[in-house]
Amino acid sequence: MYTTEFVDIPLSELLTRVQTLKHQGFRFIQLCAETTAAGIDLLYTFYDETCDNALNLCVYGIDHDSEVPSIQGLYFAAFSYENETHDLYGVNFINMQLNFGGNFFNVACDEPMTIITPEMKAEREKLAKQQAAAAAKARKAAEEAKAAEADGAAGEKHAAVEAGKSAGAVADKADPAAAPAPAAAAPASDDDRAAKMEAKLAAMDPEKAAKVRAALAAKAAKAAAKDGE
Repeated sequence: MYTTEFVDIPLSELLTRVQTLKHQGFRFIQLCAETTAAGIDLLYTFYDETCDNALNLCVYGIDHDSEVPSIQGLYFAAFSYENETHDLYGVNFINMQLNFGGNFFNVACDEPMTIITPEMKAEREKLAKQQAAAAAKARKAAEEAKAAEADGAAGEKHAAVEAGKSAGAVADKADPAAAPAPAAAAPASDDDRAAKMEAKLAAMDPEKAAKVRAALAAKAAKAAAKDGE
C-alpha cells in the first residue's frame, strides 16, 4: 500500500538526512519550492520501492543569505531541480557539480517566482508593523523601569538626608549645653533625665549618639573631678 510522509527538518540537517536516505536505497524524485511570507520553502521528495513509501523532507524559511548544500554529489539528477530553483527563486545552492550560473532558464526578470501577491504583501507589512510595535513597547517598558529605578534611588537619598537632619535636630535638643528647663517646671530626678536622654539617643543616628554620649561622659567626669577638689 502506497504511503507518503512529511518530515520538517532544519537546513543544517538537510545533507545528513539525504545521505541517510541514499544509504537506505531511496530514490530521489523531485525538489519543489514555494514562496511564503517567511521566505522560500523547499520540499525534497524521495521514494522507497521496497515498502512503496514516499518521504518528503521539508525545509522552511530559506532566504537569499541562506546557503543550501547541493545534493548532486548523492543524486546527480537533482542538478536540473537545483538550477531551476536558483533561477526562479534565487535560492543559493553551494557545491553544485553542474551549475548553469543562472542561465538554466532565460527569464525576463530575476527570481520571477518570488513575486508575491497583494495579500501576501499586506500580511508581511502587517507582521512587520506588529514586530515594530512590540519592539517599541519593550523599549518603552525598559525606559520606564530605568526611570523608576533612578527615581527610587533619588527618593532614598532624599530620605537619608531628611533623616540626618532630623537626627541633628534631636542631637541639638539633647546638647548638654542647652538652656535649662523653665523654672515653673518641677525638677526631674537624675533617673528621669537619664531615661529621657537615652530615649533621645536611641532615636538618633548611631554615630551621632556615640558622640553625644562621649560628650556627656566627659562632662560628668569633669564635674566629678571638680566636686573632688
